[in-house]
Amino acid sequence: MQNVRKYLRRPPIIGAAMPNQVTSLPEAWQRATLPDLPTGPSDIDTFSRTIYGRTPDGGHLTDVVLLSEEKGVLDGAADRLRHRATIACPLGNLELDTLIHRPATASPAPVVVALNFTGNDDSIDGDEAQRWPYAKIIDAGYAVLTVDYQQIEPDDPAPTATGVRALFPEETWGAVAAWAWGLSRCLDIATGIPGLTPVGAIALGHSRLGKAALWAGAQDDRFAVTVSNGSGCVGASLFRHPGGEDIAAITKAFPHWFVPSFSAYAGAESRLPVDQHQLLTSIAPRRVFVCSGEDDDWADPVGEYLAVVAAGPAFEDGGIGYHVRPGGHALTEVDWMQALAFARA
Repeated sequence: MQNVRKYLRRPPIIGAAMPNQVTSLPEAWQRATLPDLPTGPSDIDTFSRTIYGRTPDGGHLTDVVLLSEEKGVLDGAADRLRHRATIACPLGNLELDTLIHRPATASPAPVVVALNFTGNDDSIDGDEAQRWPYAKIIDAGYAVLTVDYQQIEPDDPAPTATGVRALFPEETWGAVAAWAWGLSRCLDIATGIPGLTPVGAIALGHSRLGKAALWAGAQDDRFAVTVSNGSGCVGASLFRHPGGEDIAAITKAFPHWFVPSFSAYAGAESRLPVDQHQLLTSIAPRRVFVCSGEDDDWADPVGEYLAVVAAGPAFEDGGIGYHVRPGGHALTEVDWMQALAFARA
């Protein structure tokens, strides 16, 4: 075990709403010690081969059709747009239905690209709406583009519908990598929409989609900031920190998320050639923000915090931040506002 203090030469921002201060952490966080971790530079190829699979090059945006535009929704401060985009892949086309909220101003707004779990409409006034505080995001000066993640790749080990992985020949990549590929294609879409700018773009995700956001941020340097919320095992949490979900549990429940050989490390985390602090450092010098819920035990929030601490020396001052709030596994308005405050700082 290693003392956390030796890693705090360049401490992460704690509490992005107060970017020049470090707020108090829960006692368990303050007492935590770092496990013995792999050292050396991060290696995207090793992560690809061992965990996520190789995200193939290709998938060209060929068409974006405006389906509808509502002016001045959200108290007149935002426009709501829907588009259908066609992405040509080697073995066929993938179509994505996007939902965009953008500030109703003349100046282009930086865009947050984030996938949703249950459909675009549900993010407006359905069960998932509490995860999408669109009015507050607009007030913070950002636009947001979202897509149903299962339009990119079905979340099923034996999918009956065609996802993007079926549209590339002879590629071995997991569903997490497919959703990460989709985040990059969503940024392609946003780049051509009036009122949006890719400058300062943010990739944001919660839970399994937080894993995808981190993998997208590691591979696509157009994302200026990557935000992971409650991403846990194979996300921001360290494999070598005991607690929460582990490789045995995640590969049994979700074998389609990763390359098949990843399951060989079940119960043998110490044999992994990498750990997730190295995934965070692979994003440097671009910026990373990790969010946790204090009671989200399955996501191992202490392990998420320790990954941020271990990755800290790879970043310039203010390049990596961490936020923990009371509560469990959720994406809340507080998480959004902390992340956007960090991005603006």
